[in-house]
Amino acid sequence: MLVGIVSDTHDDLDRIRRAVQVFRERRVDVVIHCGDWVSPFSVREFKGLKVLSVLGNNDGDLLLLDKTLREMGSSLEGRFASIGLDNKKIAVIHGEYPELVEALIKSGMYDVVAHGHTHKRRCERFNDTLALNPGWDSVILYDEASGMAEFVEV
Repeated sequence: MLVGIVSDTHDDLDRIRRAVQVFRERRVDVVIHCGDWVSPFSVREFKGLKVLSVLGNNDGDLLLLDKTLREMGSSLEGRFASIGLDNKKIAVIHGEYPELVEALIKSGMYDVVAHGHTHKRRCERFNDTLALNPGWDSVILYDEASGMAEFVEV
């Protein structure tokens, strides 16, 4: 399974459209959005992709954000999501509390911890857990089968 990871899109439609183009060209199976959409209108750019999202600290109109994602066949999981995709267990959190992010990584409960907030790229391994943050200017393509992560600039 190929997973696209994006965060902190902040209503930047140009960057969102480039990210969506990468996800479509690479035929990702699911997109994980680590929060900070900001406004619900930007969600519509992901139409046709399955998106699993958590909330960020800048997201507004949460009811409309949730409704828009559901209408697209996607989901808003709240502040945190623990998901199983194929053989991997993935934690998704926005990341405004770095202590929580690091605790999730060090817990050993997850194969991957995906987060955002810092706008800085991150691909670090702690024991058996991979910490991923796409940063501001890229998305991540994560191949569950190989465990490999690739940054693609947007």
